Amino acid sequence: MRTGSLNIDALGMLRTADGMPVFGNGGPIAIPPEEKVDIGQDGTISIRALGEDPNIVVTVDRLKLVNPDPQQLEKGTDGLIRMKGGQPLEADANVRVTSGFLEASNVNAVAEMTSMLALSRQFELHVKMMRTAEDDAAAMARVLQLS
Repeated sequence: MRTGSLNIDALGMLRTADGMPVFGNGGPIAIPPEEKVDIGQDGTISIRALGEDPNIVVTVDRLKLVNPDPQQLEKGTDGLIRMKGGQPLEADANVRVTSGFLEASNVNAVAEMTSMLALSRQFELHVKMMRTAEDDAAAMARVLQLS
């Protein structure tokens, strides 16, 4: 998952923005009632429990971080990316989480807008050329009818 938009549902389950459960090393992650949730670089999820001393931090679970071979990935019809064959991967301790950042877009909006306008103008020009060709053909047909 790259978006990193996580939510805690009414039952305390950690979920993606699409409602999919987030898995830790022990399965789906459940978060007890908390005042604050932190996710460390290694994927460790720590909380400060409701009503507890602010200095007491409890580790809940650790995100299952994997490093798949890109050649073994496939996109499903639901838009999710999976391993070919569906086999689960082992956790990789070398994978790191970067929290508090947004991933930059790989699209330059200004360049794409300019490109779209250029394509629109080309389309209009082609339509105009087709109309001119039709008008010329109609005029030629009228000339041939007069002869």
